[in-house]
Amino acid sequence: MDYKKFYSKILLFGEYGVISNSNALSIPFKKFYGYLNKSDFLNNEEKISNSNILELFKYMTDLEIEDIIDFNFFKNDIDNGLHFVSSIPIASGLGSSGALVASVFDSYQKKNSINLNVEEIKNLLSTIESKFHGKSSGIDPSVSLFNSPIFYSNKQIKLIDKIHYKNFKVYIMDSKINSSTKKMIEVFHNKMNESEFRYFFDNKYINNTNKCIEYLLEGSDLFKESLKQLSENTLNNFKEMIPNQLMDIWEDGFKSDSYYMKLCGSGGGGFFLVFDFNDQRNSKFSNFNLFQI
Repeated sequence: MDYKKFYSKILLFGEYGVISNSNALSIPFKKFYGYLNKSDFLNNEEKISNSNILELFKYMTDLEIEDIIDFNFFKNDIDNGLHFVSSIPIASGLGSSGALVASVFDSYQKKNSINLNVEEIKNLLSTIESKFHGKSSGIDPSVSLFNSPIFYSNKQIKLIDKIHYKNFKVYIMDSKINSSTKKMIEVFHNKMNESEFRYFFDNKYINNTNKCIEYLLEGSDLFKESLKQLSENTLNNFKEMIPNQLMDIWEDGFKSDSYYMKLCGSGGGGFFLVFDFNDQRNSKFSNFNLFQI
């Protein structure tokens, strides 16, 4: 095995909106990563990983992708102690399953198989990762596989060279609270059954998200005000996704115009994003672990 690293991802913009065909922007985050390994003797954690990979193998064999994936090679490695070594926190919104899917695809794609373009690879990764999330956009494993920021629009992806953060710093903050993506998505779908929320989401939130992405990629001074609006709209309309202990610090951000917080994935716990315009890391977030992007 070559121990190739597959990094975690951060969804800067597009949570929930991507379900309703908004734009999204996601980046690799090299603080956390995973890689495939083999061992003759597995500890308990490695045995669990090996068992999970076997379940993924069984799922993939039903997808009729034997022209692309070398299942014989894959199964032989599973029988010989294949497992995923990962520092990516589970249930944190940082793409742990996406990194696993990317590593499996990269390791067991047939080298002489048909050439797939970026879009076809994303669609295949989406189908494979749906084993874990019910329905996957394919963005997470694509970011991990290509190790590149990805702009997602109209269900298609574009690889981006680099994103510049102008006059601010971006952090992910560990809430130290476990979260279930599946549960949060169920909450979201229930909210979408409410006509008032659905109108807000379809007509305001998605547009706000798209503007944030546009202004960030352009390096526009309009980004800050658009981000502030998004942070405030999130607090007012996605309270179920924000832990109670973060409510005050979230509100203080957009009221002071010093920093703005937003969801990092589905919310409910795990990591949250902090866009810091006035070096508030030490004064406001001293009780949390922050990692700069």
